[in-house]
Amino acid sequence: MLRAGVLCPARRHLHPALPVPKRLLSTSGRVLVSVHQLGDKMPPLQTPAWHDWRMNVPSATPPDSRMLRNQGEDKLPRLPVPKLEDTLARLERSCEPLVQDSAQRKKLQSKLQAFGRPGGVGAKLQQLLERKRDEPGVRNWLARDWDEQAYMAYRDSVVVNVSYYFGFDRFPQAPAKTANPPAADPAFVAASIVKTALEFRRLVVKGLLEPELNNPRNPNDGEQCMESYKWMWNACRIPASPADYAIKTREDDPAAQYFVVAKRNRFYHVPFADANGEEYSVDAIRKAVQQVIEAAEGERDAAPPVGIMTGIHRDRWAEAHGHLVSSSPTNVATLRSIHHAAFLICLDEAEPQPWSGTRELEQWSKVLWTGGPEGGNRWWDKPLQWIVYRNGEVGCIGEHSCMDGTPTARLNDFLTKRILTGEPVSSSSASSAAPAIKPLPFELDSTSRQHVADAEKEFAAHIEPYDVHYTMYKRYGKEGIKKMKTSPDGWCQMLFQIAYYLTFGRPCATYEAAQTRRFQLGRTETVRILTPESLAFVRALVDPSSSVSTADKLALFRAAIAHHGKDMKLASSGSGIDRHLFGLKMLAATSSELTDAERKEVLEGDGLFADPVVKESGTWRMSTSQVYIRHAPVYGWGPVVEGGVGLPYMIHPHELQLSVSCQRGVPGADFIKNFERAADMLMDLHAEASREQAHV
Repeated sequence: MLRAGVLCPARRHLHPALPVPKRLLSTSGRVLVSVHQLGDKMPPLQTPAWHDWRMNVPSATPPDSRMLRNQGEDKLPRLPVPKLEDTLARLERSCEPLVQDSAQRKKLQSKLQAFGRPGGVGAKLQQLLERKRDEPGVRNWLARDWDEQAYMAYRDSVVVNVSYYFGFDRFPQAPAKTANPPAADPAFVAASIVKTALEFRRLVVKGLLEPELNNPRNPNDGEQCMESYKWMWNACRIPASPADYAIKTREDDPAAQYFVVAKRNRFYHVPFADANGEEYSVDAIRKAVQQVIEAAEGERDAAPPVGIMTGIHRDRWAEAHGHLVSSSPTNVATLRSIHHAAFLICLDEAEPQPWSGTRELEQWSKVLWTGGPEGGNRWWDKPLQWIVYRNGEVGCIGEHSCMDGTPTARLNDFLTKRILTGEPVSSSSASSAAPAIKPLPFELDSTSRQHVADAEKEFAAHIEPYDVHYTMYKRYGKEGIKKMKTSPDGWCQMLFQIAYYLTFGRPCATYEAAQTRRFQLGRTETVRILTPESLAFVRALVDPSSSVSTADKLALFRAAIAHHGKDMKLASSGSGIDRHLFGLKMLAATSSELTDAERKEVLEGDGLFADPVVKESGTWRMSTSQVYIRHAPVYGWGPVVEGGVGLPYMIHPHELQLSVSCQRGVPGADFIKNFERAADMLMDLHAEASREQAHV
């Protein structure tokens, strides 16, 4: 469904409650100044309280608008806490395919029974979690811990580990019906993106965007939480200690009506509206972007890549960021301009050739995903960055600490359809003269220059080990799968199980994201794809010595698909396994109401959370997520464990699109071949079953 939340808990560290910096408090402990409303002053270098930055986000969207009128505390329900016995039963079942022998099975069962016994530590943790759910003012019991632990307290680079990318079909390089259009005009492409993105932004700001439905086939099933759209524009992640946070400027703030362009590591402020608030035309914005290109290329050398520091370890970025702030008022002004900007346009020197062949498309995918040699021509902390290459190719980078993949997929689907179908953008009464660009310089002393140099080395070493592999499987897509009376998503998940088994000779814990946006502040839950049913089917299909009949193989497939559908519904309804376990584990690690002995009982030794099978069952060696953008043949993000594979996919009407991201040495190319083989095997199985049935 989406990328959100696929970062593996095994790569997280539980942090204690985060302190509120004293500079934001009065003597009574009340917040004096919002971190979002500091004007030209820098936000704090220490982490504010979660509620103060996350729940008080400025937004120009009217609360009674179409977009938000069915949202909020009195409209959407709170995220439930599943029953402990239900979660433990589902956990045991999900561990079954990974159990090695009867002794390991008995140990696991003993730990599950101990954790779930009445009056035990598990029951105590469950009561604490239910009490947390019911506290006044708590709209979602999971929200704070998930924001902090899955994203903001995570200290590794956001590049590879958090950010995701889309690459688009080639955009027009000139207005429709232009005589002798240029082969490439990145300034025009950038202007087209800006103008079309602003159309979508206007829908959000005015509250005209239709809320997404929990079930598009049944509107009566309700609308999804639209809270995350507040973080789409004029927002930025802030490096801080001990955890990051995010800030946001209201979209209608007169001081926020601009975007930032990065070119050759230099940053430029470009207004998109005049003094009367009227948006500039595409031609006017194109002229401004062209001025940026000429200004940056007029400099003798590229600037030091300050932006690359946003892509390194968060503690080192926080340290370098603190020095930038303290060493120069110019740096403060530039940083604040980047923070307030609606979004970034990054103009790169590279000229990818993605349409020359699969290998070239894979190379473009990695460059788009990581920035490659131009990783400093970014500000990786911004939620939205569109990349425009010198030859006019286009992609988008999303940072999803506060906003999951579905909103940005919806935005980019809107944008690409408008641009590629030639629909005219809205008219503008502003002057056609180019808006005035303004350089946003950094002043770097010797310490900052050393920080940048160190960051360049760290960044290069960080992205070097990764590769991307790709296929657009063309035998069939969604329409062909539906003819088999099967969920297209469930079908693809079984293909991944088959392909992994063919590639590695064993099963593995597999993540798929489900949305929980039917609840207040809902984000995601895990669907555990590896089940006894899926493994039984895969072995029957793949094992050459299998004597299982075609009809029985098909029956096993149907059982696996049915279980997948059931688990998806449970996850979407807030009754999944993993967020519940996460909440219990957080309380076990941090609650003052547990004794040290109780804490050790569940977290160490023979404790449930220390059990090797339980750990392995939540270690996502396959991490999968689907979005759909009609004109995005490139889509991806990184694996979430060492030696794992990331599997971003799209199900087109007549094709299946798959990227495999992995470290070098992991057989990603073999996985692609085995995915294609699996797709053939599964359709052939259905065809064979149909032939056999016809002869009965």
